[in-house]
Amino acid sequence: MKHIYIIFLSALMLLSCNADDEFVISRNPLVPNIEPTTPSLVFPTNNLVCTNFNLQFDWNASRDINGDALSYVIEVATDINFTTILFTAITSQTTHPFTLEKGVAYYWRVKARDTEGKESIYSATQTFFTEPEAGINNIPFVPTVVSPLVRATVTGPNITLDWDAADADNDPLSYDLYFGDTNPPELFVENSTSSSLDVNVLTNTEYYWRVVAKDNKQGVTIGQVWSFTTD
Repeated sequence: MKHIYIIFLSALMLLSCNADDEFVISRNPLVPNIEPTTPSLVFPTNNLVCTNFNLQFDWNASRDINGDALSYVIEVATDINFTTILFTAITSQTTHPFTLEKGVAYYWRVKARDTEGKESIYSATQTFFTEPEAGINNIPFVPTVVSPLVRATVTGPNITLDWDAADADNDPLSYDLYFGDTNPPELFVENSTSSSLDVNVLTNTEYYWRVVAKDNKQGVTIGQVWSFTTD
């Protein structure tokens, strides 16, 4: 009987009472807390031109293996590196509204956070543009890498540099490609109308490259420096 009483008291120690006098089970300290999965972005979609400036941002919910309640951190910036963040918010919902300005290229991302402070990595970044006043030329979006992926290891001696770029005005684009084994890379090809280029590479070498996108109205956007390594 004494053993049964001790077991009963031990069980009670695992329970706590909330404000409504309901018993809830405390977190088991032996079970590690795992960060939630990374949310995926829904709207605004990549390279979208928005005519509505009161925009509802939307993303897919994350999952938490521990069953913790989740909140989301959303950031909206004017550069792909998020050095200039215009809007940020924390919400338990998977949508959030922001009032935007006309004629601005925006970049946005979201991460999930559980009640224990564990966070997912940020989602992939998406970019969109708000429609400007009539008669204003929009510069191209910042080029994004397709392949080789950043810091990937590739096999030569011939590889294809592939990127993606867009323009809110649908202006035709041309590209200056900077490429080489020094950082920053040197100008390699100028005024190309193709968004890919074949290059020859050496083994066991780290290469750097960037793309400058230009429209036919003197709008210019300088891309990031990307890198990859050959085996």
